[in-house]
Amino acid sequence: MNPSPVQYFRNAAAVISYAPAGYIRLEWQPVASTATELRAIYEHVVRAMQHHHATALMTIHHQRPPMPPEVQAWLAEEWLPRAVREVGYGRCAIVEAATPLSRLAARAVGANVTGRLNYQYFDSETAADAWLRG
Repeated sequence: MNPSPVQYFRNAAAVISYAPAGYIRLEWQPVASTATELRAIYEHVVRAMQHHHATALMTIHHQRPPMPPEVQAWLAEEWLPRAVREVGYGRCAIVEAATPLSRLAARAVGANVTGRLNYQYFDSETAADAWLRG
């Protein structure tokens, strides 16, 4: 039996926790958020990675609303390179959303990733977890 993740941060839009397997979990809720709120959640992710000395992330999109284009650009151009530089962020498992627009938004960010980040898309948390452990 796997130990439960340890919650780090929670609000209406997201839950950030540390999985005992050594990565951060970002579980999105089906709540619309402003660009400012989304950026703040990602800043909490960086702090969680620093706190737990984790360099991998599982982001669970299931019912996450589509992300605004300006946040997609900020993630790809600013947040991702800074996370790689500051915490050694190196692996991201994306559990895809149910809605096509949300899937497209996540893939748009991935298409603009350059550098050392290794990421994969998954249909289930189980498959994402196995990849991050591997």
